[in-house]
Order: sequence, then structure tokens, then C-alpha cells
Amino acid sequence: MIKRYTFLTPPFHYVLENASKMVSGLEKCIAVFYNKTTKNIEVLSFEKELTPLISEDATFIENLRKSKKIANWISINQVPFEVSNQENGQLTLADEEKNSVLELRFLNDFDENYDVLYFYFKNNISNFKLSSTNEAMAVTVKEVIQNILYNQIQLIIASNKSDAAIHQKIAKTYNDSHLQGKINQLEKERLEQAKSTYFYLLNKLTLKEDIEFILANDAIAKLNDLRLSLDKIERILTNSLEIILNKYAPSNFYEISVNDLVLNSFINQPTLTIKQENLNKTQLFLDKYEAAAKILLTKNERITGLNIGEQCFPRVSPAAISDVLKKHHKKINNLFQQYPERWSIIRTKFKPVVHIYERSIHENQVQRGA
Repeated sequence: MIKRYTFLTPPFHYVLENASKMVSGLEKCIAVFYNKTTKNIEVLSFEKELTPLISEDATFIENLRKSKKIANWISINQVPFEVSNQENGQLTLADEEKNSVLELRFLNDFDENYDVLYFYFKNNISNFKLSSTNEAMAVTVKEVIQNILYNQIQLIIASNKSDAAIHQKIAKTYNDSHLQGKINQLEKERLEQAKSTYFYLLNKLTLKEDIEFILANDAIAKLNDLRLSLDKIERILTNSLEIILNKYAPSNFYEISVNDLVLNSFINQPTLTIKQENLNKTQLFLDKYEAAAKILLTKNERITGLNIGEQCFPRVSPAAISDVLKKHHKKINNLFQQYPERWSIIRTKFKPVVHIYERSIHENQVQRGA
């Protein structure tokens, strides 16, 4: 049998299944209650297992749950699920002694009506170890039994609510920490991608310098927080390098910190839109392929996907280049329109990009003609 937390089911499931352990002398139990999970009223009986009872009279069940009488001893033929016609009228003390079904009600917080329990006792006082005689239970003994049962069930209901509330807090804490973990991971990946981009731009700017330049983590974080286009990031790095080279004249190695960045003209710049940020990634690919194509021209080698991939760092396969161009072709068209003078080599000599460029020109002509 699969075990689960008791608060995952209505508390009356637990009461029905364990009623015989709560008090001796029970034959069976019936519960009528509102299930907040299914949003339905359920009628369950328990002898050896839980069994649903079908009641076609929904109005009668509703009225039964509206009654506010907390405890009542009735006879079996007064239980609504046993007979269709209930006996009414004033009961004598002798009648009270013969009543062996305890009816208890508990307020349901979700629909403001009362859930009802029926405990069927064997009509024998010896079940309670008070006497060995086979007499009807005395009224005073019944009051003791009903109070004990009522208080026990109230504790079960309260415990069920408390455990469910604690579980929700634990689950929320887990979900919040899990979500925060995902956010942190995405931010880390974004920062690593930005770091790769900034180092590429820095290496491009210092290619002919004898000094090795790197970016400190605080400088990378600051540039990333500015959310500027790559053109503006490149201008910041260019301005910063000019100051560093002329002010400090470093000899072999220099780590650019956040204090070295020349940001005055960019602090109040509009932040990068999501669209422009996505274009930055495409622009970075084009810059890499253009730089590789320039190297191939100086070596008098063919400008192919294989050769361009060999000149990239790290090396890139022709299939990966084709995949990038296929996925980014619309953004490439957009960038070609924004910067008509850039990437002139791959526009005219690298066939996959040439096809994208020619298709872009054709689409623009069609749009103008329309």
C-alpha cells in the first residue's frame, strides 16, 4: 500500500479508517463532508474499507449539513442512509437509552456548513468496560463517549489543517529557492556569454599591441549591467584603452578594472532592448566570420565554411556555421540594413552569407515595389 501524508486527503478519511481504534464497540461509521479538493460533497461508509454511498437527494444532504446540532444520539432507523422515512416526535428516556448511533457535526471552514459523522455502536455497555451486563448504554455514559470522540476528531481536523499549512510553507520555500536557483543559473550563463563577447572585442582592439589586456570581473559585471549595444561597448573599451596606454604606459600585462572604464558619455544612455541584445549575438558571429575571412584573404586561401571555422577560436565546424546562419538569417538581414558598410568580405565572398545578402536585397526591392 502506498503511504502518503494524511493531510493530502480530507481528515474524515483518517477518522473513518481509524475510528475503531479511537473507541471500542463500533460496528461501522459514515461521514458526510465537503471535499475541498474535488469541490464536491462526499458520503463515505467504513466497515472494512472505504465505500462511497450514493444519495440522489442533494437537497436533503445540504439540509443535513446546515443543521447546527453538534451531538445527537439517534436510533439506526433515524439515520438518513438506512431508511427513507425517519421517526419523529418526543423521545422518552427509555428511547434515549436505546439510541446507539452517535451523530457528530464539525464546522467546515471552506463552505461554512457542517460535516457529519455517524458512529454505529453495538448497543452494549460492556463495550466500554463499565459493566459486564448486556444493558443499553446509560445516557451519562453516552455523554462521556460523545465528548471524548468529539474532542479527538477536533484535534485530528486541527492537526490536518496545521500540517497542510506547514507543508505549503515548505513547498513554497522549495519552489522559491528552486526558482531563484534557475534565475541565478541563467544570470551566470548570461554573464559568461557577455564575458566571452567583451574579451573578443578587447582582443580585436589590442591585436597589434604587445601588451596583454584582460578584463577584471567587476569591469565585466559593470559593462553587462549597462546593457548597451556592442558598438557602444566597443567605444567604451576603445576610450578606456586610450587612457590606460597614455596614462600608465603598461609594459607587459594590464587588467582593466571597473575604475579604468570611461563611462561618462554612456551612463545615461537608453538600456539595450531585448531585440537589440539578440542582434548583438548575431553581430558577434558576423564579426568573428569577417575577422576569419580577412585572415584567409591575407593567406590567399578560399573563403569556405571549413576554412573560416579553422580560423575561429575556438574552432567551429562548417555545420555549426551553417546552423548559425540559418537560425540568424533574419537578424543578419536586419544588421546588413543597419550597417551597410560592415562585413564587406563575407557579404561578397562567403557564399552562405552572399545568398542571405542577395535575398535581403531582393526582399527589400519587393517591399518597395509593393
